[in-house]
Amino acid sequence: MIDLGILIYIDDNPTMYQEFDWIYKSWIYSGNWRTSDLIAVCHPDAIDKLPSNDPGLVKMVAEPMAVPGSRWEGYKFINSIGCLSGPHTDALVGKYTWLLRTDADVFLTANLVNFRPSVVVQGRGNYAHPEGSEVWTKMAEFCAANGVRHGGVFGCGSSLMAKSELVLHLLRRQLFWSEKLQDHFKEYGPGTWPGWFAGVITMYAAEIAANENYDTYLRYAYHRILDMESMLPYPIDSLVMHIHAVPTDEHFSKSQYRQGAYQNTDLRTLDRSKINHYAHWIAATPLDQIKREVGYPF
Repeated sequence: MIDLGILIYIDDNPTMYQEFDWIYKSWIYSGNWRTSDLIAVCHPDAIDKLPSNDPGLVKMVAEPMAVPGSRWEGYKFINSIGCLSGPHTDALVGKYTWLLRTDADVFLTANLVNFRPSVVVQGRGNYAHPEGSEVWTKMAEFCAANGVRHGGVFGCGSSLMAKSELVLHLLRRQLFWSEKLQDHFKEYGPGTWPGWFAGVITMYAAEIAANENYDTYLRYAYHRILDMESMLPYPIDSLVMHIHAVPTDEHFSKSQYRQGAYQNTDLRTLDRSKINHYAHWIAATPLDQIKREVGYPF
């Protein structure tokens, strides 16, 4: 039974097509295609560049928000939030009981196939260093200045899995708070990473949207379950359902992969039972080989 929609945004650029390839291959290899659909909301020029003959891949078109002359010019990350909210996705509530809103640069595992939570599942938002207390202080100050509750849960502004209506509601609020944060940074300056920084507005906005509805999204939630970092060398245990590719100096790193650092690796030496090796193997293995290995029918 298909009761989960995995909701992503695909922009029209080579990096996004590579990342789509990662999540798509992992969706097939892990068996998640049997119980979920992969819903790709696409830039108009991207939709025909994704597979066209897969019934489990649901494609929708949405015009990008980060275009010249718009308030979001130069901030492409808003597309992955704003383009997922609107009449085109509102209808998903009637089709899927659950939605998983995530980025494309992730690797799904078999543990997600039958996982259907009774509470909200939050990801691991690594958009501020733990020692960077400035971010938490600035976040609290921003919320106080805007009259919104912050329940004290930081770092939750990444992937989200919940009942469909809850995911779509949070996306709408995330867009609202993204606009408020953009106004704030225009007034006070962009800041610098890894401190309070305009470059991660959408993730700050997700944290605020969750905290303003603390009882719904955070009080009883499973915290830091999604977005396991791709460089972790640990076994894929029963709680590892979703691995997020990260730029790092450790293996597996999406930035080093793109620079060709692993091109001489014999894929047969990778241990797919480990988080970092699994991510590497999925990224580097051709789609046709993965389809053959698992007997994928499409």
